[in-house]
Amino acid sequence: MRRLAALLLAPLAACTYTRQEAEHPAPLPFQTVILPYPMYGSDDGFSINLSAGLKRPANRLPPPISEAFTVSGSLAQSGSRGVALAWDAPGRWGEWRFYVQGSAQRFRRAPYFGIGNDVPVSDSLEQLYGSKYYRYELLRTGLVGVVERRLARHVRLHLGGQLRHYRTRALSPNSAFAVDAGAGTVSEGGANGAEARLGLVFDTRREEATPTQGVFLEGMAVQSVGGRDYRRYLLSAREFFPLGEWDQWVIGLRQTAELASGSLPYYIAYERLTTWYPEDGFGGPTSIRLYSTGRYLANNRAVASTDLRYKLIDVPYPTSPVRVWLLAFSDVGRLWNPGETPSLTRLHWAAGMGGRIQISKGTLIGLDFGLNDQDGFAFTIGTAFGF
Repeated sequence: MRRLAALLLAPLAACTYTRQEAEHPAPLPFQTVILPYPMYGSDDGFSINLSAGLKRPANRLPPPISEAFTVSGSLAQSGSRGVALAWDAPGRWGEWRFYVQGSAQRFRRAPYFGIGNDVPVSDSLEQLYGSKYYRYELLRTGLVGVVERRLARHVRLHLGGQLRHYRTRALSPNSAFAVDAGAGTVSEGGANGAEARLGLVFDTRREEATPTQGVFLEGMAVQSVGGRDYRRYLLSAREFFPLGEWDQWVIGLRQTAELASGSLPYYIAYERLTTWYPEDGFGGPTSIRLYSTGRYLANNRAVASTDLRYKLIDVPYPTSPVRVWLLAFSDVGRLWNPGETPSLTRLHWAAGMGGRIQISKGTLIGLDFGLNDQDGFAFTIGTAFGF
């Protein structure tokens, strides 16, 4: 059955990339890529997303792309919208990796339930004050940049930073955000933020978007250089173990912790620390899956995950594989505020199953479903693996 499916899907891969590459090939010509796709989230409902641009095909080895200039945009049912321009070049030059993104985003239903690991949700308050009770409006514009330089075979030096402007507004005088703003727990209005980042990355993965073996270790320190005075730290590990013939079964493990000290604003605590693409929120497709993004908020957080991945179909073209993945997963995590001692009690978790269709080295889309400790049954659309 898998052989038949591979033969049927082979023309799709062949029409995407038609040239075999040598070990150190000359750059291939840019190709035009246009990718529209729908998404669904509990905060904004359904959204229409579009990514378009110019992309150089990848070679046989990581990373998943060699160079891309893209413009992406989204428009959600709630009125949230955003646009981003990015230059993504992790594979254009052998020793160097670059990523630059400029973006403007207006979140009309940004989540705010309070700060801490145990903030409850009261249905009676939503019934009394409406669906905006646990939401506020966040406008975020700015620039994010990353430069990485290989120091040894698997070791890279990471330099990065971001410069952003934030503006927040309560949607209702009776919302949870407005109540906490009145008490001085959070602040409302405009503010600027700037960060400088320094770290090290150790990476032996054979692939980046869909790794089947190797480890990925990252450590990073962040210092604010404008606005509030704070520091942030990232420690993260991912391990991948192949099972069976042709790496058909893969066990993936992840452990990550983000720590902070100083006066960290809540809208920056909402942003996850990463060494490449920006991400948001405790909860969501790359942290606690099956959770709404940003359901919990605190300065410090930790997540551990386990995946069992199975390649149901594999058309192994070197530069443009076509695959169908099935997976079973579990995530567990916790947050804690400054001065609080972290513990293994009152953990948040999600577990379920899902699948991905992969049509190139870095393009995936699929669905996850299962159970979590907050909502019971839940499902999410995924455009990548969780890690």
